[in-house]
Amino acid sequence: MNDRISGIKNKQRSASRIFMVCTLVAAVLMLLPFFEGNPLSEVWALAFLCFFLTFSFLVVAIIFRSRAKKMDKLQTGKKLLIHLELDDEMLKQYAVTMKRESKDKNKAIMWIIAISFLVITVPFLFFLDTDERGGFLLIIASIVAFIFAASRFFPLYYYRKNMKGDKQILIGEKYAYFNGYFHNWDYPMSGLTKIKAIKTPFHGIHLAYYYTDRTWKHVHEIKFPVPNYFDPKPLVNQLKMANSLKE
Repeated sequence: MNDRISGIKNKQRSASRIFMVCTLVAAVLMLLPFFEGNPLSEVWALAFLCFFLTFSFLVVAIIFRSRAKKMDKLQTGKKLLIHLELDDEMLKQYAVTMKRESKDKNKAIMWIIAISFLVITVPFLFFLDTDERGGFLLIIASIVAFIFAASRFFPLYYYRKNMKGDKQILIGEKYAYFNGYFHNWDYPMSGLTKIKAIKTPFHGIHLAYYYTDRTWKHVHEIKFPVPNYFDPKPLVNQLKMANSLKE
């Protein structure tokens, strides 16, 4: 397959270009304090800050550039195993499932946060003066209220975003694209941990992969529907073999 799959925008390349522009801007701001005759001359704090920003933006730009190349390999078919397209009903099933699971996860997080604040806050109140307790409780209540509002907002936000997706599914051995989102697990300290065919909440595939960042190891799970005529088991077996997963 040499022709690119139409209707899919490589957002990874756009992100790479944005961060490259940020890199250039930060680099210029880093150098200006070393030259006389401009408002930023000898502003060494800015030069110090922009030194780290330049490096950070450059690393992110390189990462997105690498992801863009991988996305190109999917779109041109070079690393593509299967290309599927969601219909309206499948898209709704996917978006509703993601919304429900996100709400359940956020509800559990809210309970943990609420109990943690209660355990920490109540004993701490005994060390405060009476006139300080009201202000302290107001601050804590504001933080909890903000977290609660965010937990309610984001599932709805991503539901609407998923419903406006391009309905495309591109799957390769080490990376995949689902309805507007690119996923890859071929970096060091990352990999596919699970993939299986599912019948509930819809006929589809459930996969999970892990990645490691500065906050250590994270697992990302995805469930997506496939057309009823498509048998996902051969694809699942192929991905298990490519990623050395046991049956």
